[in-house]
Amino acid sequence: MGSNDFEAKICHRVIKFPAVDGLSPIEQSTIVGQVEEKIHKIEDKMKIADSSKLAILAAYDFAVELYNLKQRSETNREADSKKVEEMVERLERTLSAAAPEEK
Repeated sequence: MGSNDFEAKICHRVIKFPAVDGLSPIEQSTIVGQVEEKIHKIEDKMKIADSSKLAILAAYDFAVELYNLKQRSETNREADSKKVEEMVERLERTLSAAAPEEK
């Protein structure tokens, strides 16, 4: 573990987390809090006591969220590209119509 590693208590256990470039200790604490909250929600919903199973289900839930965000991002990127292409075409038509004819 490096000197910038982060230690936090999660589900009654103290765990050392590796440092992440660009994240402050406050941001890391926020992420750990989100993980713990996700674990507790799954535990309450599914009545599971096995901590490793809860951790796997929480990881899966976060992976599903990430996958959905990537899909939406890709869809938005494609839509934005199409809009930009349409605007460029419109601008080119407008400029060519407004340009004086060469003789």
